[in-house]
Amino acid sequence: MKFIKQETKLTVENVDPPTSFQNNRHGALLPNTIRALIVGPSGCGKTNLIYSLLTNINGIRFHNVYIYSKTLDQPKYKMLSDILSDINGVQLFKFYENEEVIQPEKALPNSVFIFDDILSENQNTAKTYYSRARHNLIDVCYLAQSYSKVPKQLLRDNANFIVLFKQDETNLKHVY
Repeated sequence: MKFIKQETKLTVENVDPPTSFQNNRHGALLPNTIRALIVGPSGCGKTNLIYSLLTNINGIRFHNVYIYSKTLDQPKYKMLSDILSDINGVQLFKFYENEEVIQPEKALPNSVFIFDDILSENQNTAKTYYSRARHNLIDVCYLAQSYSKVPKQLLRDNANFIVLFKQDETNLKHVY
């Protein structure tokens, strides 16, 4: 491929309207809109990380939490539910089935949506959130056991916060 420098230039200006949440929406280590991939084998600490991101002062700041998982009965989600129920104004919404999950436009703003261990399910809902949720101030976290199985289009391509626990060679090749 050959690149040829052109004499005529086109300046691209940022015309996004300024908003009050542009800076410091979350903790200092996190981007202002999050599309996270948290990937690692079973039992490595993915759910512990989500728990910490939601409960730590330097983590994700939110008003509502949505979780779609087939494993909502695990103790960590029950503990999170108990903690969130004590916070005035914070709501927790749980979905066991793909068909129950609401579209990003219907989710409340300043929310975080967690997709946990749904690789064997239809991925269209997760793809929709990864492509449209940030426009509604919704942060998205996708937890999976295999990086190479996470859909490349819309999920891996749009991720801006990636946490990889121990990976095998096949998965590492897909990362780099």
